[in-house]
Amino acid sequence: MKLKIIIVCLAATMLLMPLPSHGKNEGINGILDEITEELLREYIQTLQDFGPRVTESEACRQAAEYIISQFEEYGLVVREDNWTYHGYEDINIEATIPGQNESSDEIYIVCAHYDSVPGSPGADDNGSGTAAVLAAAKVLSKYRFEHTIRFVTFSGEEEGLLGSREYAKEAHENGDNIVAVLNADMIGYTRTNDGRTRVVIEETGHSSWITNLSINMSMEYADEIGLQVVRWPSYPYSDHASFLEYGYDAVFFFEYEFNDYYHSSDDTVDKMDLDYAARVTKLIVATLVELAGLEEGDYENPVVKIEKPQGHLYINNREIFPLPFGATVVIGGIEIEAYAFDNESGIDSVEFYIDGELKAVDSAAPYTYEWDERAMFLHEMGVKAYDKAGNEEYDAVKMWIFNI
Repeated sequence: MKLKIIIVCLAATMLLMPLPSHGKNEGINGILDEITEELLREYIQTLQDFGPRVTESEACRQAAEYIISQFEEYGLVVREDNWTYHGYEDINIEATIPGQNESSDEIYIVCAHYDSVPGSPGADDNGSGTAAVLAAAKVLSKYRFEHTIRFVTFSGEEEGLLGSREYAKEAHENGDNIVAVLNADMIGYTRTNDGRTRVVIEETGHSSWITNLSINMSMEYADEIGLQVVRWPSYPYSDHASFLEYGYDAVFFFEYEFNDYYHSSDDTVDKMDLDYAARVTKLIVATLVELAGLEEGDYENPVVKIEKPQGHLYINNREIFPLPFGATVVIGGIEIEAYAFDNESGIDSVEFYIDGELKAVDSAAPYTYEWDERAMFLHEMGVKAYDKAGNEEYDAVKMWIFNI
């Protein structure tokens, strides 16, 4: 983040009151539960390990490839946005969840920059914001929304908001109806209890309505988020400013206490408050979900469990006696039996695997597969159940088998 001086404007904390509350959305609770310190630590540590991610460097390119791989793993539509500006050349990465409402062209963006300055591994600046975007993509990828969501990470921020400037310019030229932009930059550092319980949102008069909504979310999900929003006027020191320049409403989520290790070699994950980073990420995600309109549906994974073989000695498919320590031993062939249940949309099918190889599919209860192949020693037997909404769950058992 290009930050020179921040002038604290006390009047900014007394601006518009929050929007009226519409009450808790229970679907958001489940989403927020999936955002954890451990998830953010994995993202930030990986980004930090690339070393200083200076725009145009190999480390920056490696970080881009990592972000692309994560978006693709979550099943999102990914676009590599190559940009050039004032002698610089690099890449932005965009992933999309298309809106379900065919009559809506509204787009909601959560974004962050993934580059860092020379000499800094950039854990907080801005591994923390990038981690928030990746976490949002991971947890929201299995849900459906009324309007389109874009998850965007920029390079070139440290050189003057270059990547986001080109992205916003292109969106403006394309006539993209970007309704709101949530930018995360340095959201993982605290020193005191005040810092741990407050977060800054920078806004303009036109984008203050987004802050209002975030304040509502912070109050409605106070147990999960535990943050007081402090309003500051917008300064042009992070990527939200690029969108404001092209007439889009954008806000900037920023830690309340400025990082002592800013732009240094000590900006590492061990200096961060990951609980705080997780709670700021939850606030961003709750705001995004409310904006994009979470559609009702079956988002719960089905229940599946291998019932046989399980914890016994079996000879030619007959259960003989239980074995200590839950061991499973099979002599001869065996009929695998699985229990599967889904109380929302119902079970669509159950797949049977041996050592990761798909062997059979059963679409009607009772779910069974007779395995009588030649096999010796330790193998993994697995079952995967799908419900009719496309959610899935997996269960596996290690078994010793002797079938010649």
